Amino acid sequence: MKPWLSVEYDQLFHQIHQLEARVITFAGASSGCGTSTHCNWLARRCAEEQNKVLLIDLDLGGSGQGFPAKSWMCDGNGESEALIHITDQLDVLPRPSHERTILDLRQRQLLLKTLERWKQDYHYIFCDAGTMSNTNWRNLPITAISHASDATILCLAAAKTTESELLTCMKKIEQSGISLFGTLINDQNNPSLANEIIRVLNGKARWLPNKLKHKLIDYLDTSPLLQGKYQ
Repeated sequence: MKPWLSVEYDQLFHQIHQLEARVITFAGASSGCGTSTHCNWLARRCAEEQNKVLLIDLDLGGSGQGFPAKSWMCDGNGESEALIHITDQLDVLPRPSHERTILDLRQRQLLLKTLERWKQDYHYIFCDAGTMSNTNWRNLPITAISHASDATILCLAAAKTTESELLTCMKKIEQSGISLFGTLINDQNNPSLANEIIRVLNGKARWLPNKLKHKLIDYLDTSPLLQGKYQ
């Protein structure tokens, strides 16, 4: 099954549609929390509705969308050559390689002007902005991108993103006056309910007969619901 056709992304798409948001920014609370993947999947979900979608890789300090940087300018020069056509409805604009483009995107008025130009050709524009806590000097200020967006989604990873990282991001968001659309939690590294029950059985339920314990563990290992594989 295509992950972007799951119920969760259906709900996200309908919420964005109701909000009438066209420019959506994805920001990560920590590195490796799946921000770029979630941004890609939601862009693909919106493209399923026959909407023209542009996904812009602005993650200058991470792996982003995985495409090599291309030379394009905010005025549109070199953009058609840089665009990668994923489907008939979805285009990806790789991260800019030209320093002039990065400097231009840091200027609010130029950023807004560029977004307005993109809106003429695309119904939805997704910005993969990378990690908020990344202090790489080349990174674009995520708060500035969020201010120019209609909605900002913060991604974090369960059992990976620390409390300190999350609090730092929330403080930046509050100080910048950004209205957060929502928080997307990646639970890939989070132990399933089955794993937690098995851990307790092995650690604190030593009084159980081994035969019964093994039967319980076998059941837990094969239960899609308790393993979190309910889709």
